[in-house]
Amino acid sequence: MKLFLELLIVFAVSTLLFYIVVNNGIKRRRAKRRINEFIPLSSNSEGTKRTKQKQSLFKGFITATSKSFYGVSFVQKSEKKLQEAGSKLKPEEFFVLRLVVAIGSGLFVLLLEWNILLIITALIAGFVLPSFNMDRKRNKRLNLISTQLIETLGMMANSMRSGFSFMQAIQLAGKEMSDPLGPEFVRVFREVGLGVPFEKAFQDLVERLPNKELEVVVQAVLAQRTSGGNLAELMETMEDTIRGRIRVLEELKTLTAQGRMSSWVITLLPAALGTYLYFFSPDFFRPMLHHPLGLFMIFAASISCLIGWLIIQKIIKIEV
Repeated sequence: MKLFLELLIVFAVSTLLFYIVVNNGIKRRRAKRRINEFIPLSSNSEGTKRTKQKQSLFKGFITATSKSFYGVSFVQKSEKKLQEAGSKLKPEEFFVLRLVVAIGSGLFVLLLEWNILLIITALIAGFVLPSFNMDRKRNKRLNLISTQLIETLGMMANSMRSGFSFMQAIQLAGKEMSDPLGPEFVRVFREVGLGVPFEKAFQDLVERLPNKELEVVVQAVLAQRTSGGNLAELMETMEDTIRGRIRVLEELKTLTAQGRMSSWVITLLPAALGTYLYFFSPDFFRPMLHHPLGLFMIFAASISCLIGWLIIQKIIKIEV
């Protein structure tokens, strides 16, 4: 009964993916055939074909399958996360990538002939891990803004002292700085040049890059435009303030390094020990995977490790 249930799950998932891929392929071929009937091939068609051939098979599969999920509400919720992480993936492509990783993890555990509960756990973990990785990239990218702001504010202050206007200083910073601040400043400069109100362009910037230091800088600039004052001097003051805040954060990171390391060691040590026993002493560890009491102990241990990790993270997280 167990083997039949596992085969049924694999068959259902494989059939669904096969239908999605084949259906999208038929629609694309039909549309391409109709286009070729009315529009002659251009001279760039050969170069376009060569470019398409260079795309990897995996990327082509992700792109083709993602079209079936275009416009789905629960898929579009990840659009802001992808934008803040600087990813070029579309929301539907990211959702299909999560499905592929989840199915691959489940099939891998199935081939190892583990318990059905562990297969379900692998499916859930495979679906969650890409989102966790994207959150990590998002946090790393947003934290980089604080360091870039120090150099950017100094550059803009010197530019305005030498005769540049504020928008010219924004354009210069956009050209000189790397991602994420550089491209975003260029976007702000273009939006203002196309007629977007100054306040809205900078408020959209804060929404795309939710960073506390950047928000303070934007609010100060908007307030200065209303009340007046020396903007170059304001930039230098904010530069010193952000530099001091980052110095305090680095000191806190050094003081809490032991706690962060302890959280990962305490969390990963039971998993590493269980993996070692499974491969090097399977007879000793097998009852944990087949007996109900063993499965309950694994589940309870996982929940305990997760709670311990969350408590340690809460202790070492200090707001500045």
